[in-house]
Amino acid sequence: MNAAKQQNMLAGQSSLARKVFQVVPIQERWSAHDIFNSLMVAETTGAQFPAVRRGLGELKDAGLIREPVNGHFQRTAITITPQREQSMSQETKLAMVTTKKPEGSALDTLAVLSGEVISFAEEVGQQMKKLAARIEEVALSVEAEREVNAEALDKFKLLQSLLKGG
Repeated sequence: MNAAKQQNMLAGQSSLARKVFQVVPIQERWSAHDIFNSLMVAETTGAQFPAVRRGLGELKDAGLIREPVNGHFQRTAITITPQREQSMSQETKLAMVTTKKPEGSALDTLAVLSGEVISFAEEVGQQMKKLAARIEEVALSVEAEREVNAEALDKFKLLQSLLKGG
């Protein structure tokens, strides 16, 4: 897996899975409890162990981490591929240069514009990822509040029934 593919796959993961991925070591393997403890020490997330374990499972299913020993996790190695341009012969490079010169200014302008479009798209993508992470965090807190409210409502109904019966 190359670095770009890893980043694309990581972008598709939940914010908790991305936080867990940052803690999973590259050169050694850690148990799920070690990873959970590292997250707690770094105060990266307030998630409970089952949620961290689920994040590890998501990362493993995506191929971003591996489980060499049962219950111990390690990041998948990244392969670095050499640039294709380096393998081009000198004659090919000269041919490319000579074919580009007649259309120079229009192609240069087009290249600059395409670079600006790409950088703008990357910025928008990063902002979207940040917003998605914030939305997910808020959704998790809303879900936690809903559970607390449901428990409080159950206690209230129990108290109400006890008061009516007594």
